[in-house]
Amino acid sequence: MTQLPSSFSRRPQDLQTRSLFKVAIVGRGFTGMLTAIALLRMIKRPFHLVMYDPQQTVDLSRGVSQSATTLLNSRVRDLSVDPVVRDDFSRWLEAEHTLGDSAGGARAGLDQTFVPGELFSLYVHQRFSEVLQNRTDVVVQICPEIVTVLDHSEELGFSLSFGDRQSARFDAVFLATGYGLHENPTEGQISRAGDNVVVIGAGVRAVDRALRLLADGQARHVTLISASGFLPQSHARSAVGPIVSEEPFPRTLRGAFRHLRRAAEAANADGSGWQGIMNGFRLRAHDLWQELSAEERGRFKRHVRAIYDSHRNRLPPEHFERLHRAIAEGAITLRKGTVERIATNGVLFSGPAGLEVLYASRAVDCRSRPTELDSPLYRSVLRAGLAKRDELDLGILVDRCGRAALEPQRFQGLFAMGPLGLGSLPDIDLVPEIVTQGHAAAAALDNWIDERALVEQSRADE
Repeated sequence: MTQLPSSFSRRPQDLQTRSLFKVAIVGRGFTGMLTAIALLRMIKRPFHLVMYDPQQTVDLSRGVSQSATTLLNSRVRDLSVDPVVRDDFSRWLEAEHTLGDSAGGARAGLDQTFVPGELFSLYVHQRFSEVLQNRTDVVVQICPEIVTVLDHSEELGFSLSFGDRQSARFDAVFLATGYGLHENPTEGQISRAGDNVVVIGAGVRAVDRALRLLADGQARHVTLISASGFLPQSHARSAVGPIVSEEPFPRTLRGAFRHLRRAAEAANADGSGWQGIMNGFRLRAHDLWQELSAEERGRFKRHVRAIYDSHRNRLPPEHFERLHRAIAEGAITLRKGTVERIATNGVLFSGPAGLEVLYASRAVDCRSRPTELDSPLYRSVLRAGLAKRDELDLGILVDRCGRAALEPQRFQGLFAMGPLGLGSLPDIDLVPEIVTQGHAAAAALDNWIDERALVEQSRADE
């Protein structure tokens, strides 16, 4: 995490802010920061940018559902904030000499390594600072406020309400709250080291938390609770590119996953591994998703999504081996079920045998929840007809650029970025996809501004 003063602002003295095009970004995790970088790079004219977030720190993990101290589950080669300069993060690590022991000294294989989120946070913040320094024609403000209401009118544009009856007007708004502005692990009372700990969730972040509790001596035993019973799979030892079969790709959910299973089995048999097959499948996932019926999308959410997520959100190989060694030795127990309530002395657990109490000195909630569309902000967005829920009720219906997808001709300047669009874009919670979307959104906004200027000029000439 990186500290920014809550009063931080950049106000070039020679700019009249009232006449500038105004953009708001709600959220300042990775998705919000990446969006800001893309806007500063791609919007050609002067503009006024305001970033809203109640957090005093820039926690880049909130956009990708990982803590800042964990090893990120994407390799260095996939973490550039520049979609064109793919090795930008690798270059930064070498230039800053910040790699230390995180890559085990394997400098020649730097692109293949996994590094802590803290390093990635420093990198993103530095790139933001650099691009900001180059844009002396842009006003940037950081506001530690919780946005509670978003409204829109044809005459005035967007109105954001926050604080004690305060409001501000904007021409375009980017919702970039990731998994929520308050998405931090919830822990029960911290007790003495060495006791049993319950970790709720079985994604990458939950596994990392469980392993760190054991490694730091804060727990003798960890109960890992997974709603689906699935755990993240492992990355390949060396990065593999996408492998795409030449045979026609099925257009149904059942056919697509039967195709995927056959291809993965064949890849494992010849020693090439299933990861490349999954990478190739993900290239086709968006087109397949658009062709699925509402019934098939619902079936995906109920029966397929958990296993799909466990194969696309992978663990670094070393973490995968440590996890399964801990399970084999009895240091970690996996339980399939849901947590009904968290208490100071454990959790109320609902499993195949029914309700039971799992006693523990500490509970850590690492579940990645869908966006809280029932929060005041999103209730106002939906109530005003500015966006629609997606069919899986995971977030907001968007196009590939993040534009709130009502009708194209009705686009009014509202974007929902990153994990907000998971119901429309299956992999939009991964760093490379968020980077691509952020720059596509900035380009789309720049074109929209040009189109608006032409319309206004045409009206003035009439």
